[in-house]
Amino acid sequence: MSTNPFGVQNPEHVDAAYIAQNFVEMQTDFPRLTEHGNTFVHGARGTGKSMLLRSLEPRVMILQEKAAKLKDLPFVAIHVPLRTADFGAPEFNRYKGYAVNAIGEHLLAMHIVLRMAQLLDNFSSDISASSSRAFRDRFETLFKIAGGSVVQNSASASADEVSAFRRVADVCERDIFEVRQYLVRQPFKNANPDYQGALTGFLDFLVPLAREVKELDGLPRVPLFVMLDDADNLPIPLQRVLNSWVSTRSTSDICLKVTTQLAYATMRTLDNRIIESPHDYTEVNLTAVYTASLDTYSRRLEKIITKRLLNAGIEATVDEFFPLDTSQEARLKAIAAEIREEHGEKNLSSEDQVGPARVRDEARRYTVPRFMREISGSSRSAHTFSYAGFRSLVDLSSGVVRWFLEPASRMYDRVISERVEPLDKVSEIPVSIQDGIIRDWSGEFLEPLTRQTTEIADAQTDLSEGIASLHADGHETVLYEQLRNLIEGLGRLFRGKLLDPKAREQRVFSVVLRDQATPELERVLNLGVRLGYLQRSDNAAKEALGGRRPRYILARRLGPHYKLDISGHAAHLSIMSKDLELAMRNPADFVKVRLKQDASSDSQFSLDLEGDRFEYSGN
Repeated sequence: MSTNPFGVQNPEHVDAAYIAQNFVEMQTDFPRLTEHGNTFVHGARGTGKSMLLRSLEPRVMILQEKAAKLKDLPFVAIHVPLRTADFGAPEFNRYKGYAVNAIGEHLLAMHIVLRMAQLLDNFSSDISASSSRAFRDRFETLFKIAGGSVVQNSASASADEVSAFRRVADVCERDIFEVRQYLVRQPFKNANPDYQGALTGFLDFLVPLAREVKELDGLPRVPLFVMLDDADNLPIPLQRVLNSWVSTRSTSDICLKVTTQLAYATMRTLDNRIIESPHDYTEVNLTAVYTASLDTYSRRLEKIITKRLLNAGIEATVDEFFPLDTSQEARLKAIAAEIREEHGEKNLSSEDQVGPARVRDEARRYTVPRFMREISGSSRSAHTFSYAGFRSLVDLSSGVVRWFLEPASRMYDRVISERVEPLDKVSEIPVSIQDGIIRDWSGEFLEPLTRQTTEIADAQTDLSEGIASLHADGHETVLYEQLRNLIEGLGRLFRGKLLDPKAREQRVFSVVLRDQATPELERVLNLGVRLGYLQRSDNAAKEALGGRRPRYILARRLGPHYKLDISGHAAHLSIMSKDLELAMRNPADFVKVRLKQDASSDSQFSLDLEGDRFEYSGN
């Protein structure tokens, strides 16, 4: 049985060899992540944040031959996943004020030191015994000062029989367990007993230990990179703790590399100060990078897939492995030729000549819409639009690497399951299988929004931070329903524009909000961005009076479901908040009103062609 080269693995659960073998470094802002400073990395789920962090781990960098041994590395990085099970548990919501801040900070610090000790234990052969013991002694001294107790785990084992780093890890694991038990058991007690455990912090515990790491004889004298993955899983009080760490600017000893899934709720510290870029940290938004630089993303994805095919022993190019529908391509070329010929005839009969650049632009913009109108007529039962082909799959993935790998993995499995005779390798994915998987995969994306939320969190998020938490908003069911309506309205509107031969702009995939969104609309849009149904770009074209406005782009993964043209560049519509609020309530009315409005002489359109901007304004 051949191994599926597109299998999606949880980055936390794969080993360093897998990361080294499959990771492709193509992010335009990758060097910023390796600088000695604090960095926030934002991106939707599946954009590769965890793989990016794990690629900085010592073992991965050595396997990639970026250093011969640990001592030669430019930095030492530890990966610390922030799981909801560890920090988003309900027991944290029962504590307010100083208690949750102090105990939560301690718990976060112990998770970091646990990972630190485990990493050092893996490289213990490179570190002398005396140096290891010095680190252990420093840890125990600081831990006892913080109120902790160092207990030997085994009565039969002496301290010398246990690795110094393993002993530190054991103490951390035991302490984490005891803290969690204290938090969980409080509701069952008649009175709340005083917390008797350790209370470690950043400047008095983590920073001194990071300095001790620099003193280890087998390690470079460089800052420790602490890579905190998915920080929006932290409750808001712990996000404030983390921000307070960032504000100390202790980057000569510890550099914090923090990833979020676009839902980090606050940039305020415990004393209510706001941390600011670039003084306290730098910022990278992978989703914005991919949205604004599709060519960069396409090249990166081509390298990733090429590498995976080669690792699987498949010598085909990406275009050979994911072939196009040749009959559809032939018809599209014929339609493009017809459009160019029509312009040629117009040039002969009119003094208003259209240059070759404009002709090429017209062919690019109207070829697919004309073809889709053609197959939506009487012949629609005989042919549906094909989204097969590597370039189409790149567009469908909407800048999310996982959104390429998931359908590709299903396609590969389908080929394996349907072949009559066993083959050594799969040489290509047939067009019919590509299209079948794509249609199912696109429609499945909307299913979570159609399910009614069955449980509402009892605790309310502190909405004064300005961002509503997905998991703690008491109106979660309503938000899902409103987002589903909004997506449905946009999808049907864009389909209506595509089928309208009189529309100036037929290929539309985004809207630019021309006025300030209401709090209700803002929550729904934020939820859409968080869940990946929308992408937000702040680089929208300037309106005549409104300045720069946010642009919301429908995920191209939804293109096959709504039968849209997902290829290349597309127009965006200028729209008002009241229009989107209507879509949230009644998608059908929104589509009817907007199509009628756009058909009038007062309609306005704006086309953004990745750097070439055209403004259209009807009279």
